[in-house]
Amino acid sequence: MKSAVKLFLSPSGRMARIPFIIGIACFTGFVFAQKYVLANTGTGIANFLLGFVLFFLNLHIIMAVFGKRLHDLGRSFWPLIGLFALMAIMFLVLILNYGGIEYFDTVMAHPEYAGNEEAMQKVLKTYQDRLAQGLPRANWIMAALPALFILWLALVPGQAGKNRYG
Repeated sequence: MKSAVKLFLSPSGRMARIPFIIGIACFTGFVFAQKYVLANTGTGIANFLLGFVLFFLNLHIIMAVFGKRLHDLGRSFWPLIGLFALMAIMFLVLILNYGGIEYFDTVMAHPEYAGNEEAMQKVLKTYQDRLAQGLPRANWIMAALPALFILWLALVPGQAGKNRYG
């Protein structure tokens, strides 16, 4: 139990490849369990608060597990922060690519939409349809970024001996 707490909640130290892979597998199972629980417990305030707490717990676990693996490679947390930034940028690019540009262009270029609820609903429906068509591809792209990062961390051997992280 003590080693599990250290694995998932302590960002200090180093982690070899095998414990990293085990940690990622356990974390993935934990995320799927969260998804199941949150999908089947309704939409009340308790579910909202549970989701809020789990978001920050997941972020901390990611920082702990990935951080220790990065430390074993002799690196700081910056590659992980770079992954988060790249995913945020990719998210915006995908939204704009799958109808976002046309939606904002239509709304901004035509001020008559501001007071016309029916016209706005039509523009919004067109955007949602285009976004739904691109969503499968966007999901693959957004999943590929962390998958490649995990693959890199799982395959690259750690530094032999001591480094500045332990």
